[in-house]
Amino acid sequence: MKVIDTVNKTELDLTTDQLIDMVANQNRQVDLVFGAKLTDEDGYLSWDQENWTCVDGKRFIRSYFLEGRALSDYSGYNKYDMKGYFKPEEAKEVRLG
Repeated sequence: MKVIDTVNKTELDLTTDQLIDMVANQNRQVDLVFGAKLTDEDGYLSWDQENWTCVDGKRFIRSYFLEGRALSDYSGYNKYDMKGYFKPEEAKEVRLG
């Protein structure tokens, strides 16, 4: 998938596994911008952008944004959870910071 690397000012073609590796091992951040508002299964949280970072190579944090505003909610995941929650292929734009 097409990924915009904002640090090196390049466009990359990466897989989901390559993105996860870069977040976990190279201390990079991935921003996923969606074309429509997403809502969790409980209807509690709505967002249109999420940022993924890694704490120690094993624990990942997803932060939520709505219409350019950071929300106070966040989620924590381990590396095994990433397959079910980290979905850059559904994003309108993927940025690597």
